[in-house]
Amino acid sequence: VTGVGGRGDTSALSRQHALGVDAAALICVCFTVFKPGSLPFIPHSQSHDFFSRSSGYVCCSGWGQLGDECLTPLCEGNFTCNENEVCVRPNECRCRHGYFGASCDTKCPAQFWGPDCKGKCNCYPNGQCDDLTGECTCNHNRWGPNCENACLCQKGKCDQETGKCTCHPGVWGPQCNNNCYCSINSICDAMTGRCMCNPGWTGRNCAIQCNCNNSPCEQFTGRCLCRERLWGPRCDRYCQCIHGKCNQADGSCTCTPGYRGKFCREPCPAGFYGQNCRNRCGHCKGQQPCKVTEGRCITCDRGWNGTRCDQLCSKGFFGENCQDVCPTCKDGHHCDPIHGKCSHCNAGWIGDRCEVRCPNGTYGENCENNCSHCFNGICHVVTGECLCDPGFYGTYCNMTCTPGQYGVNCNQTCSCNDKNCDPVSGACYLQPNQRMGVIAAGTLVSFLLIVLLSLLCCCCLCRHKDDHNKKAKRILCGRFSRISTKLPRIPLRRQKLPKVVVAHHDPENTFNCSFIEPPSVAEQPSPSSWSSQESFSSFESGDEGPVYCVPHEGESS
Repeated sequence: VTGVGGRGDTSALSRQHALGVDAAALICVCFTVFKPGSLPFIPHSQSHDFFSRSSGYVCCSGWGQLGDECLTPLCEGNFTCNENEVCVRPNECRCRHGYFGASCDTKCPAQFWGPDCKGKCNCYPNGQCDDLTGECTCNHNRWGPNCENACLCQKGKCDQETGKCTCHPGVWGPQCNNNCYCSINSICDAMTGRCMCNPGWTGRNCAIQCNCNNSPCEQFTGRCLCRERLWGPRCDRYCQCIHGKCNQADGSCTCTPGYRGKFCREPCPAGFYGQNCRNRCGHCKGQQPCKVTEGRCITCDRGWNGTRCDQLCSKGFFGENCQDVCPTCKDGHHCDPIHGKCSHCNAGWIGDRCEVRCPNGTYGENCENNCSHCFNGICHVVTGECLCDPGFYGTYCNMTCTPGQYGVNCNQTCSCNDKNCDPVSGACYLQPNQRMGVIAAGTLVSFLLIVLLSLLCCCCLCRHKDDHNKKAKRILCGRFSRISTKLPRIPLRRQKLPKVVVAHHDPENTFNCSFIEPPSVAEQPSPSSWSSQESFSSFESGDEGPVYCVPHEGESS
């Protein structure tokens, strides 16, 4: 095979390429490789065509178009193939499978098949092989993959794959070796030989005609099987059941669901359905009647579902159509399917969701029990036992903790030196001498507060503008000053508190009461300057220095 430019190409491709050098000149390059003594290798997806600038892709000479591809070899003119030949490549014919010879006019012998009759038939001589596939077709008395088994059917045909017999008419049995004795009014069962009567005939051989007013009868007993709306021994009486069926023996009615009465004329009353209206309707919404035949409701009342509204809501749901989810009841109890309330609460709890503890004085399931009297405590909502306050114990919480114990149920031990403490808090009691000191300190603090308030009142009165009362005020201040000398002294030095000079300077009040620290040694005046009765009065105040009442600077001058 020669390609463009004189180069050889040994590719197994069978696609032809066209290279256009101009509008008139086309070069068709076809690559086809054959093995000696075999058919050409032509892949299905390869095409024998070339490209023309004027008309596009066209098939090469010797190839015909099949769909969009050029895959069909052509043998034309003097090279046309005969009846038993097939064109394998352009202008070259081969014998069809199952034929051989120069003119392919001789059929393969029975024991061979395939191209040039080279395939050996495995089912020969008990069958024939297909010329193309070699598949066996067994003779009528043989069966099996290679027709190796003989049929045992005496009067019938056997299945070539299973060997099962199909008997001829009038014969029955596994090997079709028994004759039937049925009349022409029946069919013989090929497996049992029993006669199957046609309608209107009875008897073992189906030779007796039924007398049932055109209704069929049983094959062996001849009893009439009445058609619909008929009854009686000969099916000659008319049924009067409006909505039901007649008993063929006595004509009594069997009503269809939803009806009742002797002749099945009465529909079920409201609230009932089914056979003879024996079933009660479910919980249809608003007491609507259910369907009388099957009991189906249009919609259900709250808490019910199902086509008949006879099933409570599944656990965990409630309400209309059971679409609402139950609240979480105590310890997993389920709610009421109608209103959604918890159906059961643990002892000591009540409420729609079991979230409310029993009120004081009650306990138990639904808080139905009354508590006994707890003197110093409360009642347990579940058991009803008294829960004592700290410092008390006993069945009724009426006993105080014994000395040395305190707290809840008196189960804690005091840590005081004498093992004696408060039964509630465990605080230690004071000794007698400590108790007297506390009382004295409390009394002293109270007295000091009274004195302080009195001094404040004095100062306020001393600042009054009335000059006629100056002498009385001076006497009153002096007396209060002398009273203060009798009070216990609080050593400020020991507490390291700063000393300050407290002075009241009121231009309208010529007399001021002041607490001043005493002059230092360097600053102290002569005794004569501190002893004038007209200038001031003084009293001794101990370590912390005196307290003075002095006239205003203008008055002393």
